[in-house]
Amino acid sequence: MKMIKGFALLSAVSLLAACGSDSETEQEPVVSAPATYTFASLVSEGESSVSYSGQSTRQLLIADLKTLIGSSELYDVTQDAAGKAVVVEKLNRIYSVGNKEVEGKVNLIEENVFDGDIEATIVSISVDAPLTLTLDNYSVLSSDKNLQGKLAGQDNALVYPFMGWDVAITSDQSDNDRPDLLIQSWFNAIGDLAIDGNSDTTFVSAEGLDYQQLVNKFLLGAVTYSQGADDYLKPSKGLVKQNTAGDKDGTKPYTALEHQWDEGFGYFGAQRDYNAFSDAQIKSTPYSDANQDTQIDFYSEYSFGHAINAVKRDAGAQNGDTDFSKGAMDAFLNGRQLIQDNYGTDPVEGSGYASDLAMFAEEALNNWENAIASTVVHYINDYSADMATLSSAEPDTSVATIAKHWSEMKGFALSLQFSPVAQISMADLATVLDKMNEVPVLTAGDTADAYLLELKAARDIIQAAYGFSNENVANW
Repeated sequence: MKMIKGFALLSAVSLLAACGSDSETEQEPVVSAPATYTFASLVSEGESSVSYSGQSTRQLLIADLKTLIGSSELYDVTQDAAGKAVVVEKLNRIYSVGNKEVEGKVNLIEENVFDGDIEATIVSISVDAPLTLTLDNYSVLSSDKNLQGKLAGQDNALVYPFMGWDVAITSDQSDNDRPDLLIQSWFNAIGDLAIDGNSDTTFVSAEGLDYQQLVNKFLLGAVTYSQGADDYLKPSKGLVKQNTAGDKDGTKPYTALEHQWDEGFGYFGAQRDYNAFSDAQIKSTPYSDANQDTQIDFYSEYSFGHAINAVKRDAGAQNGDTDFSKGAMDAFLNGRQLIQDNYGTDPVEGSGYASDLAMFAEEALNNWENAIASTVVHYINDYSADMATLSSAEPDTSVATIAKHWSEMKGFALSLQFSPVAQISMADLATVLDKMNEVPVLTAGDTADAYLLELKAARDIIQAAYGFSNENVANW
């Protein structure tokens, strides 16, 4: 862990050991990348070639869905089937509609999903005064976006058979439908809780499932991580786009390859000057007014999701060789510079600079995956500590806290199945997910003691797969 993430960008060669890549012995090219994710257009002089507004908008959709699930407005409904339908419709307004025009559906531009006002939905993220937001509602954000259309199994076929949660399918459905069906089952469960006649009930079930955390963490994996790993940064897909002319028949100031890489970066979610700040700084304030215009631009100056998660794990590491956040960012910077250095030459998978680019992509994904896996360890530790408190003479851990930690653990663990270059084997991941079960143990006793041993075994499997140190595994 570094106090400052770095003043100058080094070649990614020096970072391979930290990220746990299978390509540790391969030599990556040395490129002269900038310190920030800033690249001038070689297509249109005087313009930027960086663009990933759609990815930032989906980051906001994920964040706003989490906020909606936790808001009192969602549960202010009649205690009947009609009330449940209202709840499920609102959840799907963010997830399956977004700011798209869908016949027969209200979108986020036509009505504020939080308070029902006839105005565009205001984003729930805020920044500290005197700073303001340049894009504060869904009428001015990148248009025609939702989450469902980019979900693993909906946009791309699943990399591996879906695992970790029993999801029934009908004869006209396939394994690819399971992630979406799982989300809908959780939405229905939230709807049931909303009409259970108890005004104190929100999104935590009696069995200890925190649906806010399950939905949020699963979508971070099944949308953002999946899209990065199995689409935009995939050597046989995103990384073989043309790099000789403006995208969209020359109408854009970037090539198709530049745009694919940018979109992968957008799903990681880092602000463009991410390396200029310490882990602690980004953890506490995930934005910076880089151009000093007193406004925060979600498309360039804000860190989301996995990028924030990475600095949290780096900040909690016990030794100095763990820097997943900088490892990922440096790989993104190096890869983008490599693309620009080879403008005018289209990539060919497996040869030339495409091979080098694939190495940078894998390095970015390895660090990204390491941050997810170490977060699973973190929540195994949190849940275990919760149960230890329950076992003491004066328990002070609520069911809601136990449910939160368990659901974050499970949601992040489910995410690891969505990468074609995952470092953990799917057999090991299946074992980890099986040991976690589909509900937590909520009370102390023999059952809890046995379950904690299963979680420790799951943690040991993760440690072995990623080479995490004993000190970090014990203290994350």
